Amino acid sequence: MSRSPIYREAQVKLRDFIKSRGLGPGDRLPAEAVLAAELGVSRLSLREATRSLQTLGVIEAQHGNGLFVSSFSFRPLIEQLPYGLAVPGMALEEILTAREAMEVGLMPAVARGAGSEELAECARLAGQMAELEAAGKEITAVDRAFHLTLYKGLQNPLVDNLIELFWEIFVRLGDAIPAPVEGGRAAVHLRIVEALQSGEPLDAIQRMQEHFNDVRTRAAMLRDG
Repeated sequence: MSRSPIYREAQVKLRDFIKSRGLGPGDRLPAEAVLAAELGVSRLSLREATRSLQTLGVIEAQHGNGLFVSSFSFRPLIEQLPYGLAVPGMALEEILTAREAMEVGLMPAVARGAGSEELAECARLAGQMAELEAAGKEITAVDRAFHLTLYKGLQNPLVDNLIELFWEIFVRLGDAIPAPVEGGRAAVHLRIVEALQSGEPLDAIQRMQEHFNDVRTRAAMLRDG
């Protein structure tokens, strides 16, 4: 049975070290020589392990100041997307299904926990979408801001990261999805906000589902065209 490369063993030991010491985002790691001795690995193996963990976003190097534990982020995964999405058409459908399940499923929680400020900002963004649509301009950036803002009131970093991840992937894969000639995407978003402001989770679920039904219909036009 072949053994893992030595640097991979060093990587596992370093992860275990961070966990066992209870280190969190922003905590500094010991100097290289000290850390290598602590883990029982060579400094060369440790160097390779730390480089790979930097790529994965587990730790970060601050020039002239050493190594630190990173904050959780999907950014390293996002940066690898061009290599992981070999079948764009299939990937778009998969991402749409996952995003739909998450956002529709979150509506009851948002109806319970969204603050009036977040919903007011979402209403403003929906109004901005309407202005852009009327002018025949692109609304993707505002649409994205709407969805990211919608869940801020939950104060759930995991949800925030997942929504951002889904959006990043979706924009990369779905930027060619045709917009409806008659517009109307702003109105769909505004109806979501109004349902949430009324505190009716079932209405909010229905409105968000309508939004994804529209996206799915337009995505099918891209696939079948």
